[in-house]
Amino acid sequence: MKLEKHKPLHWLWLGIFSLNTLLSLILRLFVKPPSDVVFYGHKLNGNLKAIYKESDYHEELNPYYLSMDYHYCKDLKRDGVNVVWGGSWYAILLLARTKIIVSDHGLHCLILLLKFTTIKFIDVWHGIPFKGFDKNDFKVQRQYDEVWVTSPYIADLYQNKFGFQRDKIKIVGYARTDRLVNSCDDDIIELREQLLLPRDKTPVVLFAPTWAQDVSGRSIYPFGSNEEEFYKFLNVIAEEYKCIFLMRRHINSKSGVRKKYSCVKEVPFDQYTDTEMLLLISDVLIYDWSSIAFDFLLLNRPAIYLDVPPPFKKGFSLDENYRFGTEAEDMVQLKDCLKQAIYVPRSLIKEEMDSRSKILNDAYAEYADGNSSKRCCESLVKGLGV
Repeated sequence: MKLEKHKPLHWLWLGIFSLNTLLSLILRLFVKPPSDVVFYGHKLNGNLKAIYKESDYHEELNPYYLSMDYHYCKDLKRDGVNVVWGGSWYAILLLARTKIIVSDHGLHCLILLLKFTTIKFIDVWHGIPFKGFDKNDFKVQRQYDEVWVTSPYIADLYQNKFGFQRDKIKIVGYARTDRLVNSCDDDIIELREQLLLPRDKTPVVLFAPTWAQDVSGRSIYPFGSNEEEFYKFLNVIAEEYKCIFLMRRHINSKSGVRKKYSCVKEVPFDQYTDTEMLLLISDVLIYDWSSIAFDFLLLNRPAIYLDVPPPFKKGFSLDENYRFGTEAEDMVQLKDCLKQAIYVPRSLIKEEMDSRSKILNDAYAEYADGNSSKRCCESLVKGLGV
């Protein structure tokens, strides 16, 4: 769960969860040997979800997803997920017998277990970054036993720029990318139906901007446009080019009441946590500095990147040379780029094949092979010692 500081209920849940974590420290003295695997993150999505689902094929694993969010736990339980609410008595027992914790963000009060137990902590992160990070941004993760990354190049980045010890870095790929690599046309048709999109070949364009990041007041809408102007612009293009736009805000971007547009569909994170689903059904991606682009790269489809300033106070981890697709410097160019991406997608991709190949190799090497989830689960089984 992402802790929202203005919500008293979130602080209450955190307080109860913290108390349960303390009690589990005591109980661990009497529960031996630990044997469970726990997944922890804002949501059960991305790498966590992919590894969790793959665990069905590894009988040695019986993973749990742990969350502070009581309502989200109820939703997951209805979907058949082995979920535990952090405020329940069962969370105490679970943490007392946990041997491995896998996370993709921070830890909240679970940092107590990192400091005072022998639990093995593994970080799977949540995106290949454009954003500039340094050692201070990974103070907690550097205390983990392992950090799983996507390629040798990214491993070097973690060691040389983020300050991780090399022996803690494990190259397995991103589990969530397996779905992108292994998808078929039937999957896409089914996903379009879930989103109530036409079953025909109507092109789908995904607009997925990053959030304000380090620039207070930064607009997610490009080229000086406001929300209404940009939505009207997209709707006009959609009607002219016979396409549909999906609007995907970052989890940290505020949402609000908006005027409805016939050809622009909102797909907010709290309702559509499955980002890979949105990528699979998208024929074109529009992005600025969002790391979602590295996932979309694996689909080998047209992309358009916006010529807007990067919102990062610490510079880059991967710089502007790692953006791929066609560049749009203003609204007129954006419209032209969309026309080409929709009507002549193959020619666009062919023109940038060399740059795409270089980025693909640095970001994934041979590890975007559709087997990352399997490698992750095999590592977990080995970590359990079973």
